[in-house]
Amino acid sequence: MSGLIESYKKVYENKKAHIWLVTISIIWTLLSALWDIKTGNPDNYRQNPLDIIFNIIIGAYSLQFLHNAINNTDNGVLPSFMKICPKIYLGIIKLNIIWGIYAVLVLVSAVLLYIATHFIAVPVIITLLLLFLAMFVYYIFLAYAEDLNSKGLVNIALLFKFIKPGFKPLYIKLLLFVMFSIAVAVIYILLYIGAGLIGLDKIGHIAGDFYFMDIIMNIIAGYFVIVTWYFAFPYSLINSYVKNIRPLIRKDENNDANA
Repeated sequence: MSGLIESYKKVYENKKAHIWLVTISIIWTLLSALWDIKTGNPDNYRQNPLDIIFNIIIGAYSLQFLHNAINNTDNGVLPSFMKICPKIYLGIIKLNIIWGIYAVLVLVSAVLLYIATHFIAVPVIITLLLLFLAMFVYYIFLAYAEDLNSKGLVNIALLFKFIKPGFKPLYIKLLLFVMFSIAVAVIYILLYIGAGLIGLDKIGHIAGDFYFMDIIMNIIAGYFVIVTWYFAFPYSLINSYVKNIRPLIRKDENNDANA
Protein backbone atom coordinates (compact mmCIF):
# COMPACT_ATOMS: atom_id res chain seq x y z
CA MET A 1 0.00 0.00 0.00
CA SER A 2 2.90 2.34 0.73
CA GLY A 3 4.01 2.13 -2.90
CA LEU A 4 0.60 3.31 -4.06
CA ILE A 5 0.51 6.22 -1.59
CA GLU A 6 4.08 7.31 -2.37
CA SER A 7 3.35 7.24 -6.10
CA TYR A 8 0.32 9.50 -5.78
CA LYS A 9 2.26 11.82 -3.44
CA LYS A 10 4.97 12.17 -6.08
CA VAL A 11 2.48 12.81 -8.87
CA TYR A 12 0.80 15.52 -6.77
CA GLU A 13 4.05 17.05 -5.53
CA ASN A 14 3.79 19.72 -8.21
CA LYS A 15 0.10 20.56 -7.95
CA LYS A 16 0.30 23.41 -10.47
CA ALA A 17 1.12 20.93 -13.24
CA HIS A 18 -2.25 19.25 -12.69
CA ILE A 19 -3.83 22.23 -14.40
CA TRP A 20 -2.43 20.65 -17.56
CA LEU A 21 -3.84 17.22 -16.75
CA VAL A 22 -7.30 18.61 -16.00
CA THR A 23 -7.16 20.72 -19.17
CA ILE A 24 -6.15 17.71 -21.27
CA SER A 25 -8.97 15.64 -19.76
CA ILE A 26 -11.51 18.37 -20.51
CA ILE A 27 -10.36 18.92 -24.10
CA TRP A 28 -10.05 15.17 -24.70
CA THR A 29 -13.56 14.51 -23.39
CA LEU A 30 -15.19 17.39 -25.30
CA LEU A 31 -13.52 16.67 -28.64
CA SER A 32 -14.08 12.93 -28.34
CA ALA A 33 -17.76 13.48 -27.49
CA LEU A 34 -18.14 15.93 -30.39
CA TRP A 35 -16.58 13.40 -32.79
CA ASP A 36 -18.91 10.64 -31.57
CA ILE A 37 -21.96 12.90 -31.90
CA LYS A 38 -20.99 14.03 -35.40
CA THR A 39 -20.47 10.41 -36.49
CA GLY A 40 -23.80 9.31 -35.02
CA ASN A 41 -22.35 7.40 -32.06
CA PRO A 42 -22.99 9.68 -29.07
CA ASP A 43 -23.08 6.79 -26.59
CA ASN A 44 -19.58 5.58 -27.45
CA TYR A 45 -16.83 6.27 -24.93
CA ARG A 46 -13.45 7.14 -26.39
CA GLN A 47 -13.42 4.79 -29.34
CA ASN A 48 -12.40 7.10 -32.17
CA PRO A 49 -9.22 8.37 -33.91
CA LEU A 50 -8.99 11.44 -31.67
CA ASP A 51 -8.52 9.14 -28.70
CA ILE A 52 -5.38 7.69 -30.33
CA ILE A 53 -3.96 11.20 -30.67
CA PHE A 54 -4.68 12.06 -27.04
CA ASN A 55 -3.23 8.75 -25.87
CA ILE A 56 0.00 9.69 -27.64
CA ILE A 57 -0.03 13.18 -26.12
CA ILE A 58 -0.64 12.04 -22.55
CA GLY A 59 1.72 9.11 -23.06
CA ALA A 60 4.50 11.52 -24.07
CA TYR A 61 3.73 13.66 -21.00
CA SER A 62 3.98 10.54 -18.85
CA LEU A 63 7.34 9.57 -20.35
CA GLN A 64 8.72 13.06 -19.72
CA PHE A 65 7.64 12.78 -16.07
CA LEU A 66 9.22 9.32 -15.77
CA HIS A 67 12.41 10.57 -17.47
CA ASN A 68 12.68 13.38 -14.91
CA ALA A 69 11.90 11.02 -12.02
CA ILE A 70 14.46 8.37 -13.04
CA ASN A 71 17.18 10.96 -13.65
CA ASN A 72 16.11 13.22 -10.76
CA THR A 73 15.71 16.15 -13.12
CA ASP A 74 13.94 19.13 -11.51
CA ASN A 75 13.45 16.94 -8.40
CA GLY A 76 11.58 14.42 -10.53
CA VAL A 77 8.23 16.18 -10.13
CA LEU A 78 5.49 16.41 -12.73
CA PRO A 79 6.80 18.94 -15.29
CA SER A 80 4.95 21.55 -17.25
CA PHE A 81 3.30 20.16 -20.37
CA MET A 82 5.32 22.66 -22.40
CA LYS A 83 8.58 20.99 -21.32
CA ILE A 84 7.90 17.71 -23.14
CA CYS A 85 10.89 16.85 -25.34
CA PRO A 86 9.63 16.60 -28.97
CA LYS A 87 11.75 13.46 -29.43
CA ILE A 88 9.46 11.61 -27.02
CA TYR A 89 6.52 11.80 -29.42
CA LEU A 90 8.48 9.94 -32.11
CA GLY A 91 9.66 7.36 -29.59
CA ILE A 92 6.23 6.59 -28.18
CA ILE A 93 4.70 6.31 -31.67
CA LYS A 94 7.47 3.92 -32.77
CA LEU A 95 7.25 1.71 -29.68
CA ASN A 96 3.44 1.62 -29.73
CA ILE A 97 3.35 0.66 -33.40
CA ILE A 98 5.95 -2.11 -33.09
CA TRP A 99 4.60 -3.60 -29.87
CA GLY A 100 1.08 -3.23 -31.22
CA ILE A 101 2.07 -5.23 -34.31
CA TYR A 102 3.47 -7.95 -32.06
CA ALA A 103 0.16 -8.13 -30.18
CA VAL A 104 -1.87 -8.29 -33.40
CA LEU A 105 0.34 -11.08 -34.78
CA VAL A 106 -0.13 -13.10 -31.58
CA LEU A 107 -3.92 -12.65 -31.71
CA VAL A 108 -4.02 -13.58 -35.41
CA SER A 109 -1.99 -16.71 -34.67
CA ALA A 110 -4.46 -17.59 -31.91
CA VAL A 111 -7.37 -17.34 -34.37
CA LEU A 112 -5.54 -19.37 -37.00
CA LEU A 113 -4.68 -22.08 -34.49
CA TYR A 114 -8.32 -22.27 -33.43
CA ILE A 115 -9.41 -22.59 -37.06
CA ALA A 116 -6.85 -25.37 -37.56
CA THR A 117 -7.56 -27.28 -34.33
CA HIS A 118 -11.11 -26.22 -33.32
CA PHE A 119 -9.79 -26.42 -29.77
CA ILE A 120 -11.03 -23.34 -27.89
CA ALA A 121 -8.44 -23.73 -25.13
CA VAL A 122 -5.62 -22.85 -27.56
CA PRO A 123 -6.66 -19.24 -28.34
CA VAL A 124 -7.76 -18.73 -24.73
CA ILE A 125 -4.34 -19.76 -23.41
CA ILE A 126 -2.53 -17.64 -26.03
CA THR A 127 -4.68 -14.59 -25.20
CA LEU A 128 -4.10 -15.00 -21.47
CA LEU A 129 -0.37 -15.33 -22.07
CA LEU A 130 -0.48 -12.17 -24.19
CA LEU A 131 -2.25 -10.25 -21.42
CA PHE A 132 0.25 -11.56 -18.87
CA LEU A 133 3.27 -10.51 -20.95
CA ALA A 134 1.73 -7.20 -22.01
CA MET A 135 2.12 -5.80 -18.50
CA PHE A 136 5.90 -6.14 -18.79
CA VAL A 137 5.82 -3.60 -21.64
CA TYR A 138 5.63 -0.99 -18.88
CA TYR A 139 9.31 -1.78 -18.27
CA ILE A 140 10.03 -1.22 -21.96
CA PHE A 141 8.62 2.28 -21.70
CA LEU A 142 10.48 2.94 -18.45
CA ALA A 143 13.70 1.92 -20.19
CA TYR A 144 12.89 4.31 -23.03
CA ALA A 145 11.98 7.06 -20.58
CA GLU A 146 15.36 6.83 -18.86
CA ASP A 147 17.52 8.00 -21.76
CA LEU A 148 14.96 8.50 -24.56
CA ASN A 149 16.67 5.86 -26.70
CA SER A 150 14.58 3.06 -28.19
CA LYS A 151 17.55 1.03 -29.43
CA GLY A 152 17.19 -2.60 -28.38
CA LEU A 153 13.72 -2.06 -26.90
CA VAL A 154 11.76 -3.72 -29.71
CA ASN A 155 13.08 -7.20 -29.01
CA ILE A 156 10.12 -9.34 -27.98
CA ALA A 157 12.46 -11.71 -26.14
CA LEU A 158 12.96 -8.99 -23.53
CA LEU A 159 9.50 -9.62 -22.08
CA PHE A 160 10.39 -13.22 -21.31
CA LYS A 161 13.65 -12.11 -19.68
CA PHE A 162 11.72 -9.65 -17.51
CA ILE A 163 9.45 -12.32 -16.02
CA LYS A 164 11.74 -13.70 -13.33
CA PRO A 165 13.13 -10.40 -11.94
CA GLY A 166 10.05 -8.29 -12.59
CA PHE A 167 7.02 -10.51 -11.96
CA LYS A 168 6.63 -10.02 -8.20
CA PRO A 169 7.08 -6.21 -8.00
CA LEU A 170 5.05 -5.65 -11.18
CA TYR A 171 2.04 -7.74 -10.23
CA ILE A 172 2.00 -6.67 -6.56
CA LYS A 173 1.83 -3.04 -7.70
CA LEU A 174 -0.71 -3.94 -10.38
CA LEU A 175 -2.96 -5.63 -7.82
CA LEU A 176 -2.79 -2.60 -5.50
CA PHE A 177 -3.67 -0.15 -8.26
CA VAL A 178 -6.45 -2.37 -9.66
CA MET A 179 -8.01 -2.71 -6.19
CA PHE A 180 -7.81 1.05 -5.68
CA SER A 181 -9.29 1.70 -9.12
CA ILE A 182 -12.18 -0.68 -8.36
CA ALA A 183 -12.87 1.20 -5.11
CA VAL A 184 -12.91 4.50 -7.00
CA ALA A 185 -15.15 2.97 -9.67
CA VAL A 186 -17.66 1.93 -7.00
CA ILE A 187 -17.81 5.51 -5.71
CA TYR A 188 -18.13 6.75 -9.30
CA ILE A 189 -21.09 4.42 -9.93
CA LEU A 190 -22.74 5.44 -6.66
CA LEU A 191 -22.49 9.08 -7.71
CA TYR A 192 -24.21 8.22 -10.97
CA ILE A 193 -26.94 6.31 -9.10
CA GLY A 194 -27.42 9.19 -6.67
CA ALA A 195 -27.67 11.67 -9.53
CA GLY A 196 -30.21 9.43 -11.22
CA LEU A 197 -32.38 9.25 -8.11
CA ILE A 198 -32.69 13.04 -7.95
CA GLY A 199 -32.85 13.56 -11.72
CA LEU A 200 -29.50 15.31 -12.22
CA ASP A 201 -28.39 12.77 -14.82
CA LYS A 202 -31.09 13.91 -17.27
CA ILE A 203 -30.31 17.62 -17.19
CA GLY A 204 -28.82 19.19 -20.31
CA HIS A 205 -29.63 16.72 -23.08
CA ILE A 206 -26.95 16.64 -25.77
CA ALA A 207 -27.67 13.69 -28.09
CA GLY A 208 -29.15 10.21 -27.84
CA ASP A 209 -28.79 9.06 -24.25
CA PHE A 210 -25.95 11.51 -23.67
CA TYR A 211 -26.35 14.37 -21.18
CA PHE A 212 -24.31 17.18 -19.64
CA MET A 213 -23.60 15.10 -16.55
CA ASP A 214 -22.03 12.44 -18.75
CA ILE A 215 -19.55 15.06 -19.93
CA ILE A 216 -18.68 16.01 -16.33
CA MET A 217 -18.35 12.41 -15.19
CA ASN A 218 -16.25 11.48 -18.24
CA ILE A 219 -13.88 14.36 -17.48
CA ILE A 220 -13.51 13.13 -13.89
CA ALA A 221 -13.01 9.53 -15.01
CA GLY A 222 -10.50 10.63 -17.65
CA TYR A 223 -8.50 12.63 -15.13
CA PHE A 224 -8.41 9.68 -12.71
CA VAL A 225 -7.27 7.28 -15.45
CA ILE A 226 -4.56 9.70 -16.57
CA VAL A 227 -3.20 10.29 -13.07
CA THR A 228 -3.38 6.63 -12.05
CA TRP A 229 -2.38 4.58 -15.09
CA TYR A 230 -0.19 7.03 -17.00
CA PHE A 231 1.65 8.55 -14.05
CA ALA A 232 1.25 6.95 -10.59
CA PHE A 233 1.38 3.28 -11.62
CA PRO A 234 4.45 3.47 -13.89
CA TYR A 235 6.16 5.68 -11.29
CA SER A 236 5.62 2.93 -8.71
CA LEU A 237 7.66 0.59 -10.94
CA ILE A 238 10.76 2.78 -11.13
CA ASN A 239 12.51 1.15 -8.16
CA SER A 240 12.01 -2.37 -9.52
CA TYR A 241 13.07 -1.17 -12.98
CA VAL A 242 16.31 0.34 -11.66
CA LYS A 243 17.10 -2.60 -9.38
CA ASN A 244 15.97 -5.59 -11.45
CA ILE A 245 15.37 -4.66 -15.08
CA ARG A 246 17.93 -2.03 -15.99
CA PRO A 247 20.94 -4.29 -15.19
CA LEU A 248 19.44 -6.99 -17.41
CA ILE A 249 18.99 -4.56 -20.32
CA ARG A 250 22.50 -3.18 -19.86
CA LYS A 251 23.91 -6.70 -19.86
CA ASP A 252 22.15 -7.44 -23.17
CA GLU A 253 23.50 -4.18 -24.64
CA ASN A 254 27.05 -5.06 -23.59
CA ASN A 255 26.72 -8.56 -25.05
CA ASP A 256 25.53 -7.10 -28.35
CA ALA A 257 28.38 -4.59 -28.36
CA ASN A 258 30.95 -7.34 -27.74
CA ALA A 259 29.45 -9.72 -30.30
